Amino acid sequence: MTTLILLAATVLVLALAGPALVRWSTPLLMRAPRRAVGLLLGTVAVWLLAVVALSLVLAGTASGPVLFSDPFSGVCQRCLAAASPFAPATTWELPVPIAVIVLLPVLGIAVQLALMLHRLLRRAASTRAVLDEVLTVGDRTRVAGHDVILVPAQQLLAFALPGHRGGIVVSTGLVETLDAEQLGAVLEHEEAHLCQHHHAIVALLDLFGGPLERVPLISAVKDAVPLLLEVAADDASRRHQGTPALAGALLMLGTSGAHLALSGARARPGVLLHAAGPAGGGTARIEHLVSPPGARASLAPLAVLSSSAVLLAGLGLAVLLPFALLLLEGCALPIA
Repeated sequence: MTTLILLAATVLVLALAGPALVRWSTPLLMRAPRRAVGLLLGTVAVWLLAVVALSLVLAGTASGPVLFSDPFSGVCQRCLAAASPFAPATTWELPVPIAVIVLLPVLGIAVQLALMLHRLLRRAASTRAVLDEVLTVGDRTRVAGHDVILVPAQQLLAFALPGHRGGIVVSTGLVETLDAEQLGAVLEHEEAHLCQHHHAIVALLDLFGGPLERVPLISAVKDAVPLLLEVAADDASRRHQGTPALAGALLMLGTSGAHLALSGARARPGVLLHAAGPAGGGTARIEHLVSPPGARASLAPLAVLSSSAVLLAGLGLAVLLPFALLLLEGCALPIA
């Protein structure tokens, strides 16, 4: 019973306190952005698994109205109780059939998959629309040693598009305005987005996190990951061109309104990964480049966030593995 309460409490606390933990951990997360993205995505994954595990444990430690005939319901109840490692000596009486509790995760997964398919189709259509527009007005060429799509526009545009038809997109205004080092820094930044598959990460987060963004933890991760991906691209860029060139380019792009241009209104989040980054994130990135804030205060919240994820992973596996073995071995039903 104590373990069951611990599982439920950890799920609830992490869901509600997650945004504060992510926010307080940000200075330290930005020091290793790629590992930070893995940590945040892993935390969301184990939280979802823990929710499923909690519903299964509840089904195995409770009783309620009979939905099916007594022999079937009795066998299913005993199987669930036997598979649960946290079954108490007595069961809880619930006003809903146990079968409903068992089917809720299955129904939730089915709804999630349907929403993911819908968002995937919308995302693919948005990407095709932006690519078609860019390829209609732009020309493929080489700029500062990089293959780019050059579009005739005076705005300072620089973004990366996914897929074999995509690539780095820059405007003539950007090429004419930035000096050679700043231009190289921007191109290296966009190249990092493509090489590190940042579009796929943002797409995955949008597909999984979009339907569940009302959960505070998932909403906070959904907001934090794009900034961390920009920081990861910044790190790759400054290793090649240096911090002054990248910081100067970001200042130029941050005042140009580039993130609003060229189909930005039609593109879904993450389709355009532009050097200007998410709205409001440029200042934090420049501060991180020039004078990173102290990370000591972030140690405690990051430790709480990490340990909570590890705890949920352990508890979730302790629940789900017995149920997986139950499904593999089967549970004899009184059919004859």
